[in-house]
Amino acid sequence: MRFLAILLFGFLIGASGYNTHHGAPHWGYSGDGSPEHWGDLADEFRTCKYGKNQSPINITQAEKSTLQKPIFDYKNSSKELINNGHTLQVNFNPGSTLTFQNKKFELLQMHFHTPSEYTFDKKHYPMVAHLVHKASDGELLVLAIMFDKGGENPVIKEIWADAPTKVGESRKLANLALNDLVKNLQNYVELVGSLTTPPCSEGVIWLINRGNAFASDEQIKFFTNIIGQNNRPTQDINGRKILEVSK
Repeated sequence: MRFLAILLFGFLIGASGYNTHHGAPHWGYSGDGSPEHWGDLADEFRTCKYGKNQSPINITQAEKSTLQKPIFDYKNSSKELINNGHTLQVNFNPGSTLTFQNKKFELLQMHFHTPSEYTFDKKHYPMVAHLVHKASDGELLVLAIMFDKGGENPVIKEIWADAPTKVGESRKLANLALNDLVKNLQNYVELVGSLTTPPCSEGVIWLINRGNAFASDEQIKFFTNIIGQNNRPTQDINGRKILEVSK
């Protein structure tokens, strides 16, 4: 239970990104707060430097597995879109779930990075969405959807409409057709890693999908113009098992 409490604490800090408390460690993606310095900014960030199962990583191959594909039960239950200074983040009302290996995880939030954080054969995708889920026992699962450049994505279009451009601003967001974002997803890579932002808490299940989602060049540039490049560099694999989840 102590581990789960620490993990949840890490999620609450890492997922929120923007912290308004005076004296809170400032982290970011450039300068003195850049990823190579995260582990030295605060004691609670030490896992960013000394953790052995850090995310993201470069994926070169995956072992075939018999793991079942995730089962989605997403509702149109989005709550708000926030500019937290590190990303644009969609927060969700309760009710949307993902089931993986007979375990149910509730969708909490979705945020974006440009370019992607995980790479395949050292190749970044131009944008990625991270959908963060939590089980009743506190375990976290993050679904990463890699976006290739292509046609305009209708779900991204809805999210980007009137997106807050200033840090700390938010807007209400309702009736987001999230199932349209995941309906074409097929093959996944599964591994155990960490949050990709401080405090870099470990024990996070990652499902990484590629090759099934597209966004237009204009949509990708729109996000980058607001937030800038916000990807953590790849970390050491340290012998982790990487599994391929497919039909």
